[in-house]
Amino acid sequence: MSWHDLSALFLHFLSLSVFATGGALALASDMHRYVVDEHAYITHTQFMNSIALAQAAPGPNILFITVMGWQIAGLPGALATTFGIAMPALIFPFVISRLSRMKQFDRMLKALQRGLGPVALGLMASTSFLLVRQAPGVWIGAAMIAATVLLLAFTKVPPLVLIATAGVIGAFIPW
Repeated sequence: MSWHDLSALFLHFLSLSVFATGGALALASDMHRYVVDEHAYITHTQFMNSIALAQAAPGPNILFITVMGWQIAGLPGALATTFGIAMPALIFPFVISRLSRMKQFDRMLKALQRGLGPVALGLMASTSFLLVRQAPGVWIGAAMIAATVLLLAFTKVPPLVLIATAGVIGAFIPW
């Protein structure tokens, strides 16, 4: 992989990190679009395996980004994806904490907080669909995702209850 491709990979993951309001896994659908669909750096199966490995391994789930970068270009790819996704998370809290102390930014920060909730829900919904789109019962999975998103958006049901309920329902559905 050329340095130009590595820097483009880094910049793409850097730009994605700005929108990581639902965590890094919420951005998986756009990561998939970039590394599998547009550039064919890895296959869909390799992408899904990197997520599965990170979920099974102890530690933060964000490790799938490092695994994916390693599959793309070895150590340089792992560094490009990991630093790209992590850098804003290191800088933004410092900047926001400084701005929150200044009264002129109160209105902007409140609007930002209100606006990020729907963004996080949309990102999580698209990633959830990415994870079930090649399953045999894709429409059952899509219906469960839609119901979960609607319940999260319009009720006060705790997310853990919805996850547990979807898991129980999914256990009894013949996929």
